[in-house]
Order: sequence, then structure tokens, then C-alpha cells
Amino acid sequence: MLGAIAGDIIGSVYEWNNIKSKEFVLFSPKAFFTDDSVLTVALAEAILNEDDYGQIMRRYYRRYPDAGYGGSFHKWAKRADPKPYNSWGNGSAMRTSPVGYAFENLDDVLRQAEYYAAITHNHPEGIKGAQATSASIFLARNGASREEIKSYIIRQFKYDLTRTIDEIRPDYEFDVSCQGTVPQAITAFLESENYEDAIRNAISLGGDSDTMACITGGIAEAFYGKLPEDIAETAMNFLDENLREIVARFYDKYMYV
Repeated sequence: MLGAIAGDIIGSVYEWNNIKSKEFVLFSPKAFFTDDSVLTVALAEAILNEDDYGQIMRRYYRRYPDAGYGGSFHKWAKRADPKPYNSWGNGSAMRTSPVGYAFENLDDVLRQAEYYAAITHNHPEGIKGAQATSASIFLARNGASREEIKSYIIRQFKYDLTRTIDEIRPDYEFDVSCQGTVPQAITAFLESENYEDAIRNAISLGGDSDTMACITGGIAEAFYGKLPEDIAETAMNFLDENLREIVARFYDKYMYV
């Protein structure tokens, strides 16, 4: 999960200042955590406490009102009785990494990914993006190879994973849809040599850089194991005490035990 958060923080300065290169400072002094990290930690808390994720998201929204949420989410979070808004946006995929760790079989992962996505993102593409990301994490942490993960995602979700990073990069533009983000983020992982390389792949595509790196980072952490110590420590230091406490609790219960 911290792999997703670190990706979000690293990519935060490139979302509106895209870079089409893998050569950049990993943690810019201007970096910050965004709604990707906030809602990921909110989901981790909901899972830990077996609590209502919708209520927790709204509580986190009030606590972190300027984290960079989308316009539809702003409206949803402010409603007295919020309903799903049929979103196909990548918000469902960016926040889902805890699901890949907290459930013990693939059927449960897919079911829970849909459940947590559909609170807001109940469009089929929004659900599919969350499921594909969660499934990739589950498979990666359970020892699946890159080729096994790729084959499963193509077979199950019909995503096109045939184009390489070098083929995608030149004409890739800002895209907030799951269908225009998740396949590219998975490809960034599939072509990586290690966690840092995966993040550099994702950000080098341009587009919605923090979310791309968040999705890629969650999968890469699951595949490569514990994050490099310097990356983990730096990412944690960007978070406030509340967010760090939930991350630590989630790791204690679900990760590397």
C-alpha cells in the first residue's frame, strides 16, 4: 500500500507539468500527497475497522478538503445522502491497493474491489479498473510472474497490454478514465526492473501522473516485496500522524507478516 502512496507523492508535481522522460528527481521538494493517498488510507481504515467506507471517505474529505479531489467527488462528499455517480474515472483504481492485500482469494478480491469502487464509481469501467488493479496486486504478492499477471488481466478484463512503454509514451495524453489509465499503469509495472523503475516508467508517460504512479506503485510493491528503505521512509515522512498511524496498522495486520 505504501508503494501506491509513494507513487502518488512522487507523481504529484508532474500531474500538471508532464515529463516524457525517466530522468527526474524522485521526491521533489515540492511534492505532496493527494487525494489518491488520502482515499487509499481511508480504505485501509475501513478494512481494518470493518467500517463503512463511504462514511470514512466523507470524514477524510472533511479532514483533507484540499487534497485534489475531482469535481464529482466534491459534490458526492458534500451531499447529506450521497449516491454513486456512475463514474468511469480512475479514482476507483487509485485507492484500491489495500484490497489486494486484505483478502485471501481472488474471488474475494474481485468482489471487494467492486464493492468499494461502486460506492462512487459504479460504472462498469470504474469497477473493472479497480478489479484489475486489485487483482494484479493479489497475484503479484502471491508469486505470479509478470507473464501470468499480464495473461490474466488480458483474459479477464480485455485490456490491451500489447503496446510497450516506448510505443505509448509519444502520443499519450492526460486521461482520467480507468480505460485510459489502468492498462498503461499495468504496462509500466510489467516493463520494470524494480520498484523505482516502475514508478519512473509510469511518470514518463505523462498524463495523470500521480494516479498513474499510484496504480503502478501498488502493483510493483506487491511484486518486488518491501519498498527500498529510503523510499518508504521518505514517503512516510510526507504523511501526517493520522495517515502514518493507519498505514502502520495496516502493515502490521496484512503485510509482510
